[in-house]
Amino acid sequence: MAPSAASNPGPGGLLASSAWMRHAFSDLHFTIIDSAENHDFVWLRLRMTGVQTGAFVQYTGGELAQAIPPTGRTIDVEQIHVLEMRDGLVIGHEAVRDDVTMLGQLGVFPPSPAAGLRMLGWSLVGFARREARAVSAEADRAASMIVGRADV
Repeated sequence: MAPSAASNPGPGGLLASSAWMRHAFSDLHFTIIDSAENHDFVWLRLRMTGVQTGAFVQYTGGELAQAIPPTGRTIDVEQIHVLEMRDGLVIGHEAVRDDVTMLGQLGVFPPSPAAGLRMLGWSLVGFARREARAVSAEADRAASMIVGRADV
């Protein structure tokens, strides 16, 4: 679902994921509800909130799957994140998100004719592809910020 750079292991992937989500959602906040740790893992239960002011681009195999045009709607969903740690650094990240609830809050699930037409229009005029390229470039830039660091 995320751009390719978000699957990079460690901090680079986390930065790419953050860039992807911040492209779509302004005022993005993650509030930690609960946490636990065990040896080299930290689990975080959190609430993600924001307003969709940019395109929310979804990918399959690194290619554009769909782009949801800005809706101005607020999202409020819970997530679980599992962080793998080594020497105080995040070296791995997995997330369990409630995407169905988030897509419902954006008004695109279940699909309605109006939402479908809006997304189709975006695709036909090239906005979806343009946004997919922009999001991928932002995610790549974010992931590359960590490359070459000796402490990773």
